[in-house]
Amino acid sequence: MSSEEVDQEQPTKAEHAEEEGRARACPACGAEARREEARFCSTCGRALEDSYLPADALRASYHLQHRPVARRKSQGPQRPKIQMTSSFSTPQGNGPATTALAFMTYSLVPYLGILFCPGAVLLGTVGLIYSLRAPQRGGRSAAYASITFGLLILGVQVLLWWIIIKVPEWTRPF
Repeated sequence: MSSEEVDQEQPTKAEHAEEEGRARACPACGAEARREEARFCSTCGRALEDSYLPADALRASYHLQHRPVARRKSQGPQRPKIQMTSSFSTPQGNGPATTALAFMTYSLVPYLGILFCPGAVLLGTVGLIYSLRAPQRGGRSAAYASITFGLLILGVQVLLWWIIIKVPEWTRPF
């Protein structure tokens, strides 16, 4: 074998450096590693040793690969936390009233919601009785709302079912 054939088989130092440079690129976002001993991408936070996964480009674009970073508390003026509260969404100790609200929400589904209306009214009544006996637990307004809207939605659901039953009669010729 000649020395030219041996040289062609073994990569040169420049080619080897190019291969290492490509190996040090992030498989997710394609950014070059800033340090040779870097283990994570400085752009997206993905491990440089891992292989490419199909969703890497998408995850890197949303920066979903970062590890949680502890934030420093600023010494400047603190903004007050804004908490949105509602009488229906506050945590309550009245389980039946909260469950009645869920039943009332599910009863809004046309036609199938009729199955949840009686549960909303029944659990709303149980929650109302529970809130009258233990007022510190709360949930009275949620119980009243679920009873009221449960009955109202039940009426609408019965009307919808009545229309379905009557449509074949209305389509017949006289």
